[in-house]
Amino acid sequence: MTTSPPLMPPRAGDPIAVDISYVKRRSAENQANHWNEVLADDAVFGPASGFAVGVGARADGRYPLIWVPVETRQDP
Repeated sequence: MTTSPPLMPPRAGDPIAVDISYVKRRSAENQANHWNEVLADDAVFGPASGFAVGVGARADGRYPLIWVPVETRQDP
């Protein structure tokens, strides 16, 4: 059974965990989408926390997964 690495507390721009990054941006985007699906109902790490998993700027040739604020929908 595989286990996921411990997640860092959500804070804008911080990595979601130590050493989670990808060489290809598309791979990072796919993994960010997967993490968001897995965390969808999690009160601590899911959208209820105000954050989602996104892809950070390329650093050292890799794209890290980071916490990004969830956009709140406001009806006019």
